[in-house]
Amino acid sequence: MRLAQRSLALLAAWLLLAVPARAQAPTRFVVRDGATPCLNIRPRPDATATPLTCLVPGTVVDGIGIAPYWRQVRLADARTGWAAKKFLDLADSATAPVTDRDDAWLEIHVVDVGQGDGIWIHTFDDNVPGNGRYEGRNIVIDGGPDASDARNAFLRYLRAGAYEGAVIDALIITHPHDDHYPGAEGILRHFDVREFYDSGYPKDGVKWARFRALVDAEQAGGHPIIEHIGRANLGTPDWGSELTVRFIYAYSGTPAGLGSGNTLENNASIVMRIEYGTQSILFMGDAEGKDRNGPADQPKYAERLMLESPGPAALRSTVLKIAHHGSESSSTEPFIAAVDPQIVIVSSGRKSFGGTFLPDSSTLRRYCVHNPAIRIYRTDQDDAGEGRTTATDADGDDVIVRTNGKITTVEAYSSGHRITPTSCLP
Repeated sequence: MRLAQRSLALLAAWLLLAVPARAQAPTRFVVRDGATPCLNIRPRPDATATPLTCLVPGTVVDGIGIAPYWRQVRLADARTGWAAKKFLDLADSATAPVTDRDDAWLEIHVVDVGQGDGIWIHTFDDNVPGNGRYEGRNIVIDGGPDASDARNAFLRYLRAGAYEGAVIDALIITHPHDDHYPGAEGILRHFDVREFYDSGYPKDGVKWARFRALVDAEQAGGHPIIEHIGRANLGTPDWGSELTVRFIYAYSGTPAGLGSGNTLENNASIVMRIEYGTQSILFMGDAEGKDRNGPADQPKYAERLMLESPGPAALRSTVLKIAHHGSESSSTEPFIAAVDPQIVIVSSGRKSFGGTFLPDSSTLRRYCVHNPAIRIYRTDQDDAGEGRTTATDADGDDVIVRTNGKITTVEAYSSGHRITPTSCLP
């Protein structure tokens, strides 16, 4: 019951964010040939809603609004409804000019997947495709620990507002640890993924090989998935001209200076920064900065390398998705000073690591000492007090960041209920 209520709440939030076209004539779309036998028009952007009608390929409609994965349309008889975005093509070759908008909100959903990472990024859609700005892209970073659909909290979150075969423009697996990539199997099974990014770390084992085979077999719109494997091949993503996206760090192909075992694999993580106007978000994967018992003022591993190049100025960010679930092995003092975040997000659960649960309070304290005004949001919010375990810790402690390039807001939940932290340490 709680999950159903959470899905309805998420749908309601997306409906509130649905943006109508403004200050221009409605954009005209045509139902593409791939919509067989016809395209369902629904009363709301919800794949379970009973269709109002079904349009055959070639039907022309006016696009009057958007929501993630959906387009609101007006039919010839003046009725309105919602259609799956992937089945609508622009009817005219000419598009309206690009204009900057204060309501163009970039969304970052850090989903409570228990112990692990699962992040969905949705760029603003101005309902005018093809201009290269505000194109409504969907990017996934990691996917959480659960490969099975029944337990996959990240997949359930996305499917609450999407539909079978919706487009994921990019899937980024920061590194091949079991709390980061298995849940992305569900993304590959139920969505059409256009591009895949992998640091190129040479992971052994049947489980990772099976996942990579799924990636290799993926198609989107009849085209094979485009794979970017290894630091030299990551390139510079184009997810809209309003954004500057940069891969700050990834595995170089050599383990030198990155530790061994799990430490090495963590330090093979892809680190990505998105800049939008005056606001920026840094996604750290599990990249580390020290040994657990090492001094916090002497960076090692990936943090040291990033502080050397591209250097502190390139790391400064409004929002930081903290590395390695807030482990003591992350977040050295020089690194925190370089990033200087206003908002810190921790993706973690209730898994015991030899009696230790993440995040480490000592790690969070370093952020608060640096700046007591920092706000920290966690996907394990209240899990300890609620007696959560690894079987029950994916309980709706989601964190949603929104920015229009000028200001940044955070919407945070505990067990599906909205909360507002009032101090640095929640």
